[in-house]
Amino acid sequence: MQNQEPTKGFLIVASAERNFYLYAINLIESIKDYWPEAQIAFAVSPYLCDGREAVADHVFHVGDTQREKLIALSKTPFDITMYIDADSEVHHEDITKAFDQIQETKQDIVFCALTEEREYCFAARRFPAGALELCGANFVYDMRNPLVREFMQEWKDLYWAQFYENSWWPLNEEGQHDLVNYPEIYKQWDQFSLWWLTNKVDKYKKLKYSIFEDDARWNWYALYIESKVAIKDLPIITHHSFGIDKYEKSYGNIG
Repeated sequence: MQNQEPTKGFLIVASAERNFYLYAINLIESIKDYWPEAQIAFAVSPYLCDGREAVADHVFHVGDTQREKLIALSKTPFDITMYIDADSEVHHEDITKAFDQIQETKQDIVFCALTEEREYCFAARRFPAGALELCGANFVYDMRNPLVREFMQEWKDLYWAQFYENSWWPLNEEGQHDLVNYPEIYKQWDQFSLWWLTNKVDKYKKLKYSIFEDDARWNWYALYIESKVAIKDLPIITHHSFGIDKYEKSYGNIG
C-alpha cells in the first residue's frame, strides 16, 4: 500500500479586532492570486465575519483574544500547514514552494529567523539569558508527528500562563520571577514561549526544525532595509506589522 500524499494548506487567523479580519481577507486573496488551487483554513472570531470569510476553503471559529493563533495552530485541518500572520501579503509566485523544504528535508517545523543583522528593526531581541532566534510569524509545521501536536498545544498553554494568567515565568534563586535575566517586556510575546520550549524543554530537543532557505523572502518585515537584508530574489511574503492600524475597532479602508 502506497503512502498517502499528506494534505497541505495555509492557516490564517483573525481575532479580536475588525482590522485583523480585513487584513486576513486581503492575505487570503493574495495567496489565491498566485496559487488559485491553494487550500486555506481561516480561524476567525465569529462576530467579525461578514460573509467574505467564504473566500477560504475551511472556516472555523476561535475566541476573542489577540493570540488566538496559538489555539488555532493545533486545530488545522491539514497534515502540513503554513501559518502566516494576518497582517501579511503575498507578492510572488514562489508561494507555491511553501511546503517544499519541510518535505524535502523531512523537518518537523521550518521557521523564519530573527537574526542579529536584522535587530535594528525589532522592538527587542536580546535579553541577558539569551536572544530570540525563531520567528513565530510565518512557519510551516507537520502535524503528523505527535510531538509537533504536543508542542503546538504547550506553546499555547505556556503563553497563556506567561501573559494572560501571569502564573508562569522563569524563576530566580529566591523563587521570584526572574526579571533580570528575562525582562518583563518579553512576557507580551509568544516568541518568548517559543524560545523557552525550544531551548529549555528537553523533550522538544527531539524536534527537527530549521530555517527557510533565503528566509527573509518568506517574511519580509516592513522595516527591513534592502541593503541590510540580502535576499536572492524578490520577497514572497511581505509582513506589514509596522505602519498599519491593528487595533482600531473600525471597518478600515480594505474591502
